[in-house]
Amino acid sequence: MTKKVQIVQELGDSSLLVPTLLADALAANDRLKLGLTLLQEAAAHAANPARAVNSLATERRAAGLGDPQFDATVVGAQALAPDRLHIPGARTLVTGLACDLDSMLAPLRAASSPSFAELDRRCTTVLDALPKAERDELAPRDIQAMASARRDGPDSLHLVVMDTHKAINALAAESALEEIDGAHVHHVDPADRPRIKAFMAGLQRTAVLAFGHPGLGTSAVRSNGRLIIQNDIGETEAHVLVVHVSDDTVTITYTDVHRGRARFFMAMFDGVDWSPLAEKAAHGMEDDVFYLITGRRAFTDEAAMLGFLEYLGSRLVFLIDWNKARKSLQTFAGKHEVVDILSWAAAHDHGHRAFLELGGADLVYEAVRRTAVGRIPYGARLDATLGSAECAKFLRRVLRQTSEGLRAGRSLRLIRDEIQAELAQLFDTAEAAVLTLLVRHLGVTRTLASAIAGRVGGAGDASAAERAWLAGRAKQMEEKADRLTVQAREVCARIQGGEMLRLAVDEVENATDALDEAAFLWSLAPPGDPKASYAALADLADIVVDSVSQLVRAAEAASRLPQGERLDAAASLQAIDAVTLAERRADAAERTAIGALMSMPAADARSLVLGLELARALEGATDHLAHAALSLRDRVLEELSR
Repeated sequence: MTKKVQIVQELGDSSLLVPTLLADALAANDRLKLGLTLLQEAAAHAANPARAVNSLATERRAAGLGDPQFDATVVGAQALAPDRLHIPGARTLVTGLACDLDSMLAPLRAASSPSFAELDRRCTTVLDALPKAERDELAPRDIQAMASARRDGPDSLHLVVMDTHKAINALAAESALEEIDGAHVHHVDPADRPRIKAFMAGLQRTAVLAFGHPGLGTSAVRSNGRLIIQNDIGETEAHVLVVHVSDDTVTITYTDVHRGRARFFMAMFDGVDWSPLAEKAAHGMEDDVFYLITGRRAFTDEAAMLGFLEYLGSRLVFLIDWNKARKSLQTFAGKHEVVDILSWAAAHDHGHRAFLELGGADLVYEAVRRTAVGRIPYGARLDATLGSAECAKFLRRVLRQTSEGLRAGRSLRLIRDEIQAELAQLFDTAEAAVLTLLVRHLGVTRTLASAIAGRVGGAGDASAAERAWLAGRAKQMEEKADRLTVQAREVCARIQGGEMLRLAVDEVENATDALDEAAFLWSLAPPGDPKASYAALADLADIVVDSVSQLVRAAEAASRLPQGERLDAAASLQAIDAVTLAERRADAAERTAIGALMSMPAADARSLVLGLELARALEGATDHLAHAALSLRDRVLEELSR
């Protein structure tokens, strides 16, 4: 207690002390939470000495616990027995907890707050139950009892601190000497005012994105030579931001019960020197742990500091209901993808509150139900159907559409319709993606077929090196086609009814393999082999080229059907019919080629064998292309029936 406080108390009007006591109470709150965190970290280190040590040195200095004895509190913690820990400085910490709790009660007592009597009773009960920490020894259960935040269990020091802090915030709002742009202010210097205004400008710019959710109440006070700005961040327990502003430095103290949200908060800022964030809860306290981090950034000019304070204030709305939004979005996408989606929404000032306000996961479920019947396998997650990238893109658009729509006053029905249209287009895009890959694959196949057709008639003029080159080139094209096949199969596996497209993809792959085999066989022709031996195959090779070309036209036309260009259905079906007719022509051409080969005198039987195998490979390619065309026809007819 300062001499000034004692003098005012002697004068008999303790209400005059409220602004000073509020500042002391906020500082005590910081120390209390840090003390509990130190004990939790110490218990965790004693239970697992190999884990990374977080000494919380930065946080201790910021909160006024810079005593050197606390340097060893975490690193020096040891397990004396399964139920006994030695924690250097534990007795001092526990004693300090009691003193700080009294400091938190002081402004409530001075202001005759209605909440004081009940909180004072609870404080007395909790303090009576505090361990003595003789010889700096504590039991893990003692630390767990103090740090517990469970409302369904016994009262705890942590619960009393949170409830007292809430009462302090209410008192600060009621007893504020003035209001600066919505912030409740107690005794600040002229230099503090533009800094408060900057913070509040950022806060108010994005506060609309809370869409009616309570919270973001801000108070400011000058204490111990620096400005203290506090925000309640949505009125969530153990979720508080305290900003200490000195002449050239901004120090952020942030507490949270969700490690993921704490990491999300830290990631929103560049140039801030953050203290380590504990990656694990203390041993035996996984459900009760809360995280405390401190960030510090120094400035060389006032304008830069004001800009940072404004940005800091603008980010707080994106912490409200963050974990709820994360859980909703994780119904449809992976954990890391969801955090990226929420980061994107914050960076673009869309946020996630509108999404939750309009139904959250149910909004997406309804879109799936209305647009994906017969197009998504039962029980499949959305990212497994659309693919991770497309699913993330869709969810980002959902967050944008809900935020922009709610701000613009659009009806819920219109927003839902927009989301459903977006999802329907993505499903159409997924199907079109298969056909696009199929067209690319067919392009490779046509190039290979044309290369073979251009050389079969002049086989006798080709050198061994040219034959080998074509075989090598064919192998490269076949490998490229394989990669396209794998991509197309992956998309087919994600969409309902993808089996028909998968069959078409597989048959085109088989046709490419047959042409690769033909190029290899042609490279084996014996030296001096007369070109007449292969001229009989020229017509068959040309039919293969025509068949591939017709299938390309069919696939290109089919890819436009989801966009409503139904006239392309006729073009696709006509090209498919041309492929099936080409297969019949190829049967006849194969027989003609075999007859020509058999009637041709040959001194080397290898030429005859190779000719027959080439005919079989080329005709086989047209068989596979015809099967692909028939599968594509089934898909086109199904699309027309919708």
